[in-house]
Amino acid sequence: MKSFAILTALLPFSSALVLRAASTCPVIQPIAPTGQLPPGTLDPTFLQVVSKKNPNKAVPAGQSALVTPGDKCTLTKFDIPASARNKTCSLVLMLGGCASEEYEKGPGNIIFQGNTGVTFPVPGKTTYNNQPVLAPPFTDAPAIKLGNAYRLGGGPCDYKEGQAFASVGGSICSDDTTLSFTESRGGNGKCPVGFHIIIS
Repeated sequence: MKSFAILTALLPFSSALVLRAASTCPVIQPIAPTGQLPPGTLDPTFLQVVSKKNPNKAVPAGQSALVTPGDKCTLTKFDIPASARNKTCSLVLMLGGCASEEYEKGPGNIIFQGNTGVTFPVPGKTTYNNQPVLAPPFTDAPAIKLGNAYRLGGGPCDYKEGQAFASVGGSICSDDTTLSFTESRGGNGKCPVGFHIIIS
């Protein structure tokens, strides 16, 4: 995904909303046909919340996302290993977990933007005012609803000659929706939650 710019060089929000059968996790064909993450799936290196209303405040990074109307956004960062060279990376957002792990209020209009790859967020230092440069928002982002899974796009995995990994990232914000979740890989009767990159 030459510079996954994460979310920009990704193919448009093509395939993804999937049906959820009772007592199963939402699937994404053909990359997550069981509703679980396949081996080799990448989790975010970290998620970083920034606030438009407190534009100079830096908070610790972690594995939890928070988006609030016109204020809080969450920045993502992934490190794609060199072993993914010549493979396809698909960015997914899975929200089929337990109610205690996810919260949403509003119509689900989420703004997705890709990181241009020049700089990346730094845990505990990045603020709204000094966040990495972002590409224009995706123009065809779906309305996000709990209980569903989305393939937000995909393409060739980023690769940097001679380096152990290539970093990619992006941002999620909203003008009308609150969304929060904590990353989870699922398994043991639970569904995966959050952003992941599936390598195929």
